[in-house]
Amino acid sequence: MARLRWASVAVVMVLVAAGGVVAFGGQSYQLNVLMPTADGAYAGGQVLVHGQQAGRITEVGIQDDKALVTVDIDEEYAPLHAGTSARISWESLLGHRVLELLPGPGENPALPSGKMIESTQERVELDDVLTMLDGPTRKRAQALVKQLNLTLRDSEKDVRATVKSAGPAVRALGEVMRAVGEDGPAIRGLMKRLSAMVGELAKHDTAVADTVRDLGQLTSTTAAKQERLKAALSELPGTVREVTETLNQVPGAVDATIPLLRDLRPATEQLPRVASDLRPVLAELRPTLADLGPTLGSARSLLRQTPELLDATHATLPGVDKAVTTLQPAVAFLRPYTPEFTGWLTNWTSVFGSQNSSGNIARILITGAGTSLNKGVLPPGMTQDPEPAPGSIAGQPWADANGDGIR
Repeated sequence: MARLRWASVAVVMVLVAAGGVVAFGGQSYQLNVLMPTADGAYAGGQVLVHGQQAGRITEVGIQDDKALVTVDIDEEYAPLHAGTSARISWESLLGHRVLELLPGPGENPALPSGKMIESTQERVELDDVLTMLDGPTRKRAQALVKQLNLTLRDSEKDVRATVKSAGPAVRALGEVMRAVGEDGPAIRGLMKRLSAMVGELAKHDTAVADTVRDLGQLTSTTAAKQERLKAALSELPGTVREVTETLNQVPGAVDATIPLLRDLRPATEQLPRVASDLRPVLAELRPTLADLGPTLGSARSLLRQTPELLDATHATLPGVDKAVTTLQPAVAFLRPYTPEFTGWLTNWTSVFGSQNSSGNIARILITGAGTSLNKGVLPPGMTQDPEPAPGSIAGQPWADANGDGIR
């Protein structure tokens, strides 16, 4: 136990020694700032970076008719980078002066400790402005002061009372202005973000106006339908009661469903095996389904044109039906003579089917019989059919052409 205590003491001493080395052996990060003027700067003054205190002024001197200010920067903000500048600013509107460092871009080389940077920014003071006034302007200012003196004459007590009563207000205003000065970077950032937001709204002013207009129309429509909403809300309790009664019946339905699910359990247990058996079939169907793509595309094109085709067919079919109905008696009359017409067409083709060196020629055959010269007198052994059956001439008589149809 004593050995453990001595080991703890040794570790503490080592840590204290290491802390001392860190505290007293390290070097601080310093910069020398050469600027046109450093009015109001003093040793021990604050150094700000991005509105936050980042160090102290350690020395204020003169070099080549310019102010040379040495600053000690906190480790948190070190090192600064090339392009860093500086200027004298007020901590608040009515407060003391501080040195504000303007860091250079982070991608620039780092500045070593003790490096001198030069700032060309000058602060315009009120007395500089007054010295720039010309003679007539100063005379007018003197006249203004005299007029103010005449105005306040014999009113010193009232002015004193006013100033005395205004003291708290002035102090409060001073506190407000000091806070504004201290929070200047934050306020600037807020104003930048506000400006960016206003700019973005300006880009979409038409959309915002349309949204407001639509909201107004929605509100007007809702107001116009207020009575309907009131009636719907009045019917809501009845609906809720019906829903409650329906939900009350759910437990009974669930109790009745449980035996059914138990009966379905064996069939459900077989579903994985059926699915495994169907897997090869589905795999073979995949190429077929892939081939159906062009067919479905053609069917889609056909279906797009089908309504117009049906409309045209619907407009045409009544006329066709009427024409067929009108032609039906003539077709029924000519139909038995189809063999004669076919035979005539065959004979006509054979007459003009011969060719010689000049081309097609017509071959006419004139036939005669024993009855050609004796009109109405038949030679022995010949008969005459005054009403031959259709098709008799082609050896295909249709004996019942005028009867009750083909059998």
